[in-house]
Amino acid sequence: MPTPAPQRESRGMSDGRDLIAAAERGDIEAQFELAERLRHRGSHEIDLTQAFNWYQRAAAGGFARAQHRLGICLLEGIGCSRDPKLAVEALQGAAEENVTEAQALLGWCYQTGAGTPQDFARAFTWYYAAATNGNAIAHHNLGDLYSRGLGIKQDMVAAVRHWEAAAHQDYARSQLNLALAYVHGEGVEPDYESAMYWCKRAADSGYVKAQYNLGLMFASAPLRFKNLDDAEANLKLAATAGMPQAQYALGRFYQRGLGEQSDLVTAFEWLRKAADLGHIKAAYRVALAYESGLGIAQNKPRATAWLRHAAQLGYAHAQYEVGRRGLFGQVPGVLKEEAVSMLERAARQGHSRAQYGVGICYANGVGTERDLPKAYAWLALAAERGLPKALHRLGLMDEHLDQKLIHKGRRALAALRLTIQPLDEDALELAARRFDV
Repeated sequence: MPTPAPQRESRGMSDGRDLIAAAERGDIEAQFELAERLRHRGSHEIDLTQAFNWYQRAAAGGFARAQHRLGICLLEGIGCSRDPKLAVEALQGAAEENVTEAQALLGWCYQTGAGTPQDFARAFTWYYAAATNGNAIAHHNLGDLYSRGLGIKQDMVAAVRHWEAAAHQDYARSQLNLALAYVHGEGVEPDYESAMYWCKRAADSGYVKAQYNLGLMFASAPLRFKNLDDAEANLKLAATAGMPQAQYALGRFYQRGLGEQSDLVTAFEWLRKAADLGHIKAAYRVALAYESGLGIAQNKPRATAWLRHAAQLGYAHAQYEVGRRGLFGQVPGVLKEEAVSMLERAARQGHSRAQYGVGICYANGVGTERDLPKAYAWLALAAERGLPKALHRLGLMDEHLDQKLIHKGRRALAALRLTIQPLDEDALELAARRFDV
């Protein structure tokens, strides 16, 4: 790196002309300060291109803070074209000079593969360096690595330790993660009071995800903490901010009559907002509302259109309904082959009635070729989930089928078990189960 230029004797000059003159003479601190002023100054006078140019000159002179800023500009395309590879080079220089923010950002580049091959071990190294210097984002991201076992052995206790360090610095995402850890007892003993405390701190900072989760927690809490007014207020904050999960939850909240002002019209309005943003459960609920006239005028064609939309988006309950109705010719344009395909998509998501339906279709050759081993496998899956009619039909197959076919069916069942996902039930959850990473 070039030898840094001599530092000017008088710092903090307010005269812009003096600052420009010093920068043009090669004073790297003046170059950095000039870049900062160009980046921050008001409205029409802001000049990001010139700011980038001065960051670049100061960085070339070895000024670490300028290297950090240059890395940000190159990553985000601020005053220049995006160039993640050059950004990593700039951040590396700043990180090696112990610029904490650059260390944290360089860790993120290695974690995500931005401008460099993905390398969780290097990400961990730079996050650890920044966390040692007290950086909240680095603590949060170390928690991410530990919670998912990325580049290091999974360790929820360590994850919680880092999230707690960031939470005490008012980092809202870590406060939310710490709350969820206390709710679910991951890395700590379950403690609903601590969960509510940390989630409320994050929500009070305006963090929408925390407002949503706090609403769910108030709605689903043990009696000591349950507060439907606070649940409604927090869900409404997040829903008004445009979060589709909160809009859906608020719609269901009103459908169940949990709010003092609950009504089906308001419930439908929130569900429709969420559905329009692609929320698949909301799309299904909109279909049911049109079908039954819940909060909106009954409209069977619209109900069918929304049901098919939810099915195409991947919601198992909608896929089951389209498949079931399609088999009986109740959905215009859906042939039996498509109906069976829809049933199977729902069945692979753990929908037991869909599994039974697929089994019956294979057993009778409806919408597909007759295949008794496959029929046996699907009926056995439904039976394992306690569906009475599946247990009955499976018993008949065990009694009457050739043993070779039963053996093939059991082998097919073993293979199927490896592919089945848990069913996503439609209910207000205790709190979001995915950490905010």
